[in-house]
Amino acid sequence: MTADRQKTRDAAARVVAVCEVIAQIVARGEDHFMTDVQAQWAAEMGLIRIGEAVAKIPVSVRGRFGDQPWRQIIDMRNFAAHQYDDLDPHRVWRTLTRDVPRLREYLADVVLPAL
Repeated sequence: MTADRQKTRDAAARVVAVCEVIAQIVARGEDHFMTDVQAQWAAEMGLIRIGEAVAKIPVSVRGRFGDQPWRQIIDMRNFAAHQYDDLDPHRVWRTLTRDVPRLREYLADVVLPAL
């Protein structure tokens, strides 16, 4: 296995694991999320971890799997890490419930099997 493939497999597996933790946060419901600062901070850290892992996937590999907004995922990490006071919990919730499950599914069903 090439170094790029191994790096991608490791990063994708980390993202899938974080997505599963985020799914546990989401399972408590939107009302809980909106009122629980700990859940918000945990989810924000999850988004940071996802962005960090995606950034470790070589650009050449990300280019082969163009069905994801890789740059936006990394940008969300940067926003969560550096402008956390400006994060709107409703925007974070939308990301957690719409984008994160799609990313998890794509990595598990498309990227990992192809490597």
